Amino acid sequence: MKITKVTGYQIELPLKEPFVINYATYPHMPAFILKIETDEGITGFGEAVPDEHVNGEHVNGLYETMEHLIAPALMHKNPLNINAILEEIDQLIINNPSLKAAVDIALHDILGKKANLPLYELLGGKTKDKLSYAKVLSVKPFEQLKADIDLLLSEGYKVIKVKLGGELTSDCTKLKQILDYVDSSIEIRVDCNQAWTSPKRIAQMVNSLKYPNLMWIEQPLKYDDLKGMDYLYDNLNVPLMFDESILNVKQLAQLNIRTDLINVKLMKCGGIKGALDIIKYAEAHHIPCQIGSMVESSIGSAAGYHVAMSQRNVQTTELTGPLLFKKDIGNLTYKVPYVYLSGLPGLGIEINEQNLKDITKRQFKVSGQNE
Repeated sequence: MKITKVTGYQIELPLKEPFVINYATYPHMPAFILKIETDEGITGFGEAVPDEHVNGEHVNGLYETMEHLIAPALMHKNPLNINAILEEIDQLIINNPSLKAAVDIALHDILGKKANLPLYELLGGKTKDKLSYAKVLSVKPFEQLKADIDLLLSEGYKVIKVKLGGELTSDCTKLKQILDYVDSSIEIRVDCNQAWTSPKRIAQMVNSLKYPNLMWIEQPLKYDDLKGMDYLYDNLNVPLMFDESILNVKQLAQLNIRTDLINVKLMKCGGIKGALDIIKYAEAHHIPCQIGSMVESSIGSAAGYHVAMSQRNVQTTELTGPLLFKKDIGNLTYKVPYVYLSGLPGLGIEINEQNLKDITKRQFKVSGQNE
């Protein structure tokens, strides 16, 4: 089998409402879709969601790099030689994890289709019967959040992730309002996206919130404030989750990070292979993992769910990008509170080519004949 054509699509996934986190407001999600075709008629799809605040990439630069450097290098390669191809790309360009994730995911999609098996079977098979997910609420005043929470509870959600990203005192006040508002059976997860400062004050204020359904605090400090995160690990009464501080397994091992939980994102670590590396290392050190989201379409989300399904150390997931879009390019199926993988080969996703065309801002094609 050989790769005969690579097509790249720079897209803007339309959101139902702006997605707001600490450092940015997104009216739509900029992303990149990779399509790899082979001489056996098998096609694989991958996705990159770059974020200059997290993985150091911008979609415009990713597009150019993929067109002029990576796509030509893929020509005539055997797509089943995934490790060799990824190693070659590492030699061509350093970092750029979401770009590499797009290649990694597309190659794994081809592998599954060639084997006529869903990807999770090739990653070791099912370790759980169902995959549940949390609904993520972006940064809003409490009065607006109440209406969102009412809707989610009426739909049957039992787990809610709240984005915080302001001043510590006001954020903790809002968090207390939320915890008082919901029943104690509703799990509340908190993500600060690096917004807070002063570890001692964080510990004091969070520890004053004595609610059994406050599940964890995710990445409260800047990604490089490892001393502060270490202090919180020792002093918080609520579990601490690392996200932006950990991009890949090499970093995790070298920094000797202490944490209760790790949020693994394919866009941070270079795709499925990189995610498995982190998950296995964390498992050896008794650290549970979550597969998180950079607000991907059904393509990137399905890839994450296949990893989650196959790995026992992945205990939670938050891949809900497709629920936020007015128009998606795949058909990943969500029914509160579970997501369902189709069981079809590869990612198991059917691509809506018309939707992809509608949200594409520009595209390139590279073939073996340089057409």
